[in-house]
Amino acid sequence: MALQKSQKVPKDAVELDELQATEYVWDLVTDWKPISDTWALRYASFALGGLNALCGLMINSHYRNKLKLGNYGFFASSLPITIMPGVLTAMFHRHMVSTDLLLMKNEACPMCYEIRSGALQLSMGLLYPLILAPASSLMLAQRYSTYRVPDLQQGPKVMFQFIRKLTRPYNNTLTVMAIAQVAASSVLTYFEMRNNITLRIKMMDIEAKLMAENH
Repeated sequence: MALQKSQKVPKDAVELDELQATEYVWDLVTDWKPISDTWALRYASFALGGLNALCGLMINSHYRNKLKLGNYGFFASSLPITIMPGVLTAMFHRHMVSTDLLLMKNEACPMCYEIRSGALQLSMGLLYPLILAPASSLMLAQRYSTYRVPDLQQGPKVMFQFIRKLTRPYNNTLTVMAIAQVAASSVLTYFEMRNNITLRIKMMDIEAKLMAENH
């Protein structure tokens, strides 16, 4: 059965609410053969989540190395800065990009999906770690006395300047990360759109053949 949005419901149509339609399209994608028709829809969110987890790990390692933390608080800082961005990216991309694509929520603006995907990728893979990584590293450095850091009582301006000093040598790497994230999200979202079109064309072909056989 091809899933379609329509104001006028045909007599033999099965009406689905959004949750039921979401379950239906994802069951269809999961069970579809060959996998080459739906590979981006299946795996793009996990690939983008993995990329953001890697970026989070690298950003966290930079600040930990700068503040000479060694193994102090490694897991405590790595889990929220590495695992969380990866998991959240995969979840949000699947919900806000892939599912919307499959349900044809914004047919008039295909580019909007790529913009949304890129914004999500940068916020989870760059902005989030750049806020959390220096904060957790400064806290651990102060706790274990591994590096002389400014006191919080000196005010936010002093803390910001200190963090900027730590970040400056890493600016080129951060730029490469940002470009890689935007490129990966754009390319994979494009292939998701291609997969969606392929899936719909083949579904309509199957439906047309079944109708021809019944007549």
